[in-house]
Amino acid sequence: MSQHGKSVNRAWASIAREVISLLLWVTQRLLSMLFRRPMIDIVLLVFVLWLFSRFITTVLLPQPEPVLLQPAAVFESR
Repeated sequence: MSQHGKSVNRAWASIAREVISLLLWVTQRLLSMLFRRPMIDIVLLVFVLWLFSRFITTVLLPQPEPVLLQPAAVFESR
């Protein structure tokens, strides 16, 4: 991010705080919509929550690489 030609380093905590507040705002809007609308919005809410959980598990909590890898198959010829 740059401001007036200088680079601005934002702390990861402030960025995380903004992301969490945005997720909470979106969740609040979806829940308020849920109580006013018919069944199709419930399906939409479940889909959006599934997207959030998939994003969190794939981007924010990546799975570690396996430490022990299977060796490549070696074929001896005579």
